[in-house]
Amino acid sequence: MEVQFAEILNRVSVIDRDIAELNRLKGRLPADRPYSPSLQLTFDKQINTLLNERVALMELPVVNPPAWLFPKEPGLPSTEEVTFLKERKSLLAGDLSLAHPNEQDVINFIRDIPKTEIHLHLEACVNKETLKFLYKKNGVEVTDKEFEDKYNFKDLNGFIQVFFFVQGAVKEASDLGYFIDSLADYLRSNNIIYSEAFFAPSKFIQNGLDFDEMIEVMVTRIRQIEVKDGITIRLLVDVSRSFGPANAMNNLNRVLGLKHKEVIGIGLGGAELMGPAKDYAEVFKKAREAGLRCVSHSGEDDGPWAIWDAVSLCKAERIGHGTSAIQDPELMKYMKDNKIPIEICVTSNVFTGKYVRKEQNHPVRYYYDQGMMLSINTDDPEIFNVNLTYEYFKLYRFLDFS
Repeated sequence: MEVQFAEILNRVSVIDRDIAELNRLKGRLPADRPYSPSLQLTFDKQINTLLNERVALMELPVVNPPAWLFPKEPGLPSTEEVTFLKERKSLLAGDLSLAHPNEQDVINFIRDIPKTEIHLHLEACVNKETLKFLYKKNGVEVTDKEFEDKYNFKDLNGFIQVFFFVQGAVKEASDLGYFIDSLADYLRSNNIIYSEAFFAPSKFIQNGLDFDEMIEVMVTRIRQIEVKDGITIRLLVDVSRSFGPANAMNNLNRVLGLKHKEVIGIGLGGAELMGPAKDYAEVFKKAREAGLRCVSHSGEDDGPWAIWDAVSLCKAERIGHGTSAIQDPELMKYMKDNKIPIEICVTSNVFTGKYVRKEQNHPVRYYYDQGMMLSINTDDPEIFNVNLTYEYFKLYRFLDFS
């Protein structure tokens, strides 16, 4: 499809104006109101939709592009050329060395640079179109209203119920190939070249699926994607608090029977208040001794004592979320000295709202200033309607990162 350049320029101008206005309105939301999280998610959803449209417009072929788009020999430009050059400057990538560069230039820069994401749940990367397709394919009727109601959760437990809803669409191991395809689409759109995704098998196994067969399906697709796109995907099997320590040990034993390099270790997820990390110390000990990587969600819905258990008893090598670590300076020093990174998920923490109600108050800036090791992640892009590009942009816009 070819379009006139003026059409693209006009639409991009409208998009930039609308994004600026949406950001302004979102910034005025009070942090301490029960309606704020859902409204913030609505703003983010619309902003991300506009950003994606802008990127798509910039990739369209143009009919008879104006001469001022292209470099020319130096000389004194006419008044008309000066106007054109100003438009060109606003349209193309700007100067990021300025004290206050154009926000769209910053977003474009972040989107284009190669990135990694290492705190990412596979179920939460499945887009709604794929999910509806799988439900229909497997003979289950789900209305649009049911979809929206499921995704309109208010707390961490409601969020976990969305996971079970997504998992409910899977009726055979081959369905998980669609999960990997959705993940790959997300990674491509944000130029993420390496990712580690959590796969939670417990519910699938309860529903009668074979663990080894599920892994085989996913690993086959992962290898195809790596050959085709050069994107590396690795899996961490979630041993999950939601089903108890005995089930976690069973999941670990299944992982130990695998020979795939794509499955690199285990993670402890699920409802934090229902399963303290100390209950899983034996599972982690056995995993470490077998050479697996071991990470843990902690300090998202519980205090710094929960993180202490994860790093001292389970010897977790990374902590997911870790928002409550700021309450304990000794814990922060321990993590810094022992080079234990925190997997930061700003939007996720604001939405679940246990310790952080607005981006400006997220502890990531303080952690960074204290010299702690950090990585930036979305956690659940489709559920929160966020992406890694905009997650980095929030650090720039709200938390004084350059």
